[in-house]
Amino acid sequence: MNSTKMMERFQRFVSADLFITNLNRLHQVSEVLLKTNTVRIVLTRYECRAKNLDVDIEVSLPSLPETSDAALLQESIDSIIGNLEYLKRLVSIGFSLHMLQEEGILIASAILNKDTKENVFEALEPPTKYPLQESNL
Repeated sequence: MNSTKMMERFQRFVSADLFITNLNRLHQVSEVLLKTNTVRIVLTRYECRAKNLDVDIEVSLPSLPETSDAALLQESIDSIIGNLEYLKRLVSIGFSLHMLQEEGILIASAILNKDTKENVFEALEPPTKYPLQESNL
């Protein structure tokens, strides 16, 4: 999914009338914006903060394969480096970074307002050097 499509889905989510009934007792709604093999971008909107969304980007670093095949090891290492560079890029635009210790998942988080510009969504695009299967949940 490219940055323009991500921005369009973000805008639809931020402007949707999600809190018209009291069925949602938590007064929050989450949506998966993008999911690949190693990256999941989740938007969370709270009723009390209608103009801002929480964005959590979960990145799981793949394990190194148990093999002596140098090419396969190099590909795995390059994939890990690509994901770490992606996280570094997110931190450079203001995301905070923390780790779920037990799961080994790194999470970059930020609060974005409804008028977030496309350059932010360009930075949200996960690494594509090593193709990942997208799933639009």
